[in-house]
Amino acid sequence: MATQIWTSTVDGRAHRVEADDGFTRRVRWYVDDALAAEKRSMDEKIRLEAPVGRLTVRFTALGAPRRATLVTEDGLLEDGVDLVPEPDSKAARHEEAVRAHPERYALIQATGGVAKVVVPIVVAALLARFAFSLPLPSIPLPDLPSLPIPDLPSLPLPDLPDLPDWSMPGWVERVLDVARYVWPVLLAYLLARAEIKRRRRQDRQREDGDGGGSR
Repeated sequence: MATQIWTSTVDGRAHRVEADDGFTRRVRWYVDDALAAEKRSMDEKIRLEAPVGRLTVRFTALGAPRRATLVTEDGLLEDGVDLVPEPDSKAARHEEAVRAHPERYALIQATGGVAKVVVPIVVAALLARFAFSLPLPSIPLPDLPSLPIPDLPSLPLPDLPDLPDWSMPGWVERVLDVARYVWPVLLAYLLARAEIKRRRRQDRQREDGDGGGSR
């Protein structure tokens, strides 16, 4: 099990975050070398709170730590402060890749959206094909006695007016059918573009020294 480390000095306080990868994720947050908070979870987004602020650590679906963002108690910075990943770590290499190739990152995220749509369909089709190919045993059913059905009085029903016959236009049905597949892909791309803009703001904060994102 690998441990991802981030460190930064924010508002004169030294922060260090350690995150263990895997399906069960463990995060430890140190402030001035003292343990401020610790949490174990299987979520992709783990939130911790301490007197100095709130920390959010994000993981991939497979459990790889990606980002640690600190929001101080005063909350002056809209996006919080991204802590600096340890040099040459997986999180650091991921940050560099996003900065160097933002469009490729957005396309990869969109491809992930395609996979979320296509994979369940393929798996469902394979499972259905496998289920229908299984030989089912013939189970004899017992002969049950027939039960008499009582004669119930017929109740007169009121005459209701005929509703107008209306059907959805064909083009609307086609748009709705396509939208359920296109929307996850579009959403993944838009979220990726928003993440690229957010990281650029974080880079400007580090360059300006706003939030003290120094090592």
